[in-house]
Amino acid sequence: MPHGTLEVGSVVVTALCDGVVLGSDARQSFPGASEDVWAQALARHPQVFGPDARWRLHVHAFVLRSGGRTILLDTGIGPRSAPAFGWTSTHGHLPEELASAGVSASEVDDVVITHVHDDHIGWTVADGTDTPMFPNATYLVHRADWDLMANATDGEDRGIFAAVLAPLERAGVLELTGDRRALTDELTLVHAPGHTPGHQVVEVDSGGTRALMSGDLVNHPVQLLQPGVNGKTDMIPELAATTRAAWLRRANEEDRTVCPMHFPAPFGRFAPDGERHDWQPIEGASAPA
Repeated sequence: MPHGTLEVGSVVVTALCDGVVLGSDARQSFPGASEDVWAQALARHPQVFGPDARWRLHVHAFVLRSGGRTILLDTGIGPRSAPAFGWTSTHGHLPEELASAGVSASEVDDVVITHVHDDHIGWTVADGTDTPMFPNATYLVHRADWDLMANATDGEDRGIFAAVLAPLERAGVLELTGDRRALTDELTLVHAPGHTPGHQVVEVDSGGTRALMSGDLVNHPVQLLQPGVNGKTDMIPELAATTRAAWLRRANEEDRTVCPMHFPAPFGRFAPDGERHDWQPIEGASAPA
């Protein structure tokens, strides 16, 4: 079932969960974090850990309704035929989640891809086909990420591109984005590089209230508890840390509710805690374990 709804002025944000992945030992994914920070994260946020301190990551997508438009942010792991099934051993439930939220594939106007890691693009095409899953939507991918995958020499990335990205260009539904792109009067797509070269986030500004659809700026609480810690999937580590720090400051200064992709609770705050931050979920918005 959808994880709940957040109203930001007149914008309605609905959180969906495509699946929950039990990864490897979280310390392997974020090798720069100290043992003290790991102990604090486990005590404060046990829901992000599975057995043997393995990383339990939720894979969210979000529906945003604004200005008469329906926008989907990311498309999750995807079906068994999607590339991410190989490492997650998990198939996604986005179609059922959308149906539970009362959203049909045909009414989605834009599909915003925060970045091109395969757990964010699995349902760009329908199961086992090269047909766009959302037939009336424009798919927005940052040019730097598109170029990264279109020119990939790694076999895995070439397979991902062929399976779930190249079909968008062939179907004529692809739009390559740059530094900023207005989605509606209340939603702005903004380049936030580092996790990938073309990673992007969405600013929500409506009725004097604000939110941040943060993509993969922060994927685990240790990145808040120990400033500067990167994950192994941060492709440009120094830039990722700089971008993360800047957005953490902005989210606090601008009083933005934050909607991350991989935390169990889809809505909360990156709350200042001395020289660092911590995750404060909004009560009642937590996902099932």
